[in-house]
Amino acid sequence: MHPQAPVPVPAPVPAQAPTPAHLPADPPIYKAVLSLWASQGRTLPGHRDQEWARLASGPVWADRTVRVSGTLVRPGDGR
Repeated sequence: MHPQAPVPVPAPVPAQAPTPAHLPADPPIYKAVLSLWASQGRTLPGHRDQEWARLASGPVWADRTVRVSGTLVRPGDGR
């Protein structure tokens, strides 16, 4: 028997990221909503939620009192 020659395997071709097309500007109503939300201290799409980061980074204690959006919340409070 003759040993078979190895089957050539093509080298992988790195995938190229698609070239981003020019994105249209947001309509004025969206800019107005984002401005309103920003002025009220709300979390904006595409931006880090500072309050969530603060709450999620703290230790979890069953008897801890937590301040959320300026409201004092006690353990067991059904709000």
